[in-house]
Amino acid sequence: MTDLHTFVTAPSLPVAGLLVGEPADADAVGYLLPRWSTVGRSVRGTKMRTVPAVFDEFAAAFQFPYYFGENKDAFDECMRDLDEFVGAADGYLVVVRDAPALLSAEPDELSWFVDAMAFYADHWRGIGPAGGAAGQVPRPFRVVLQATAQESGELTARWSRAGGTLTPVTSPGA
Repeated sequence: MTDLHTFVTAPSLPVAGLLVGEPADADAVGYLLPRWSTVGRSVRGTKMRTVPAVFDEFAAAFQFPYYFGENKDAFDECMRDLDEFVGAADGYLVVVRDAPALLSAEPDELSWFVDAMAFYADHWRGIGPAGGAAGQVPRPFRVVLQATAQESGELTARWSRAGGTLTPVTSPGA
């Protein structure tokens, strides 16, 4: 199991972490982020059962600009420009509460979400086809998925089938 601080701040770990606990445990992560100079937002898996709902929840949480086009290309653009509208930070974190509900009405779209999160991680590290802006300082981009102990096995299996890896992370109080 990886220490939460190490997971959030180390630039070379996998993009997605699994926090086994209750939604309140996921919310507690946000209280630690200012100490780590990390900007984070919590989104609700129960409000993101479809791709359009993912766009709505992320747009609200990150306060996407008025021109957000509510499609995958526009989503990519906004996630690569986080520093322009949520502020520069040493890293960025998305916490998904009740993650087993994420894209549950469109399960085939989970592979898009997994790939997109990896793409943003590469962008913010300044590597891969995602690149990064010239002179960009590499910084971590992470996603922490919260699930109860009863849900965590199925979530891990779904994430794996979608092409991703979940790194177990410690609870904020551990």
